[in-house]
Amino acid sequence: MADLSNDVQAMIDAANEMLEAGEYEQAWMLLSRMDQQDPENPEILILMGDASMQMGDPNQALELFDRCVDLDPEWSDAWSARAGALLELALLDEAAENLRKALSLDRTNPEALYLRAMVLELQGRFREADAAYRRAHRAAPDRNRIPFRMSWKEFSQTVQEALWQLPAQFRERMDAAGVEIRILDVPDPQAMLESGLSPQVLGAFQGASVLEESVTNPQSALPPMIHLYQRNIERVCANRDEVRMEIQVTLFHEVGHYFGLGEDDLAHLNLD
Repeated sequence: MADLSNDVQAMIDAANEMLEAGEYEQAWMLLSRMDQQDPENPEILILMGDASMQMGDPNQALELFDRCVDLDPEWSDAWSARAGALLELALLDEAAENLRKALSLDRTNPEALYLRAMVLELQGRFREADAAYRRAHRAAPDRNRIPFRMSWKEFSQTVQEALWQLPAQFRERMDAAGVEIRILDVPDPQAMLESGLSPQVLGAFQGASVLEESVTNPQSALPPMIHLYQRNIERVCANRDEVRMEIQVTLFHEVGHYFGLGEDDLAHLNLD
């Protein structure tokens, strides 16, 4: 990377602090002004892409990372950032290619190592993924933690325990409608690509909600079903208690989708 003037570096540091504090829109506004003044600065572009990712726009992030790679094709961080956007868009093969490029430039790149483990996992290559998570953790223990693993049996039991925390009228309505709760390792990448959902999603509801008319809903032929993705949930958890909490939060939110409830409704019923 080229040396930066003190003023530019100070503004980049300020934008970084905003991003770390969750002030994504403020960081975006500052970085956009900087980009107008200096459109060929890859460090500004990569931070703008990070802000776009945090604001839920991986397509915009990808455009910014493309510019970044064009400006500095030998910067490993730019390739791993681009891979992160591709992963979020469920373009796993292209993400894997970008990660190979990133690690060829810097084999210790902590983001690239962790994203590589995620890609392997989402491709169903679980043994390789677990080894890759351990390698990523060794490279950056404070940044890259190893997912907490449960057996399928323990995970399933925990889901059942969470289900019994629902109000009785919810469980009875779901039983009557035949709502199935299915535990899968990870989402199907092709389904995520077609639906526009992130492959990192923890759960998903499929089918018609109780508020939708079956005669007008094209999905009504599908039985109502809640998917919980075990490895995605484990990836964001460090211990058993966190897994239990994440299962409950995810399950309740997907149940809320089935009943057509919004966030305020979920909070009112203590289902958030």
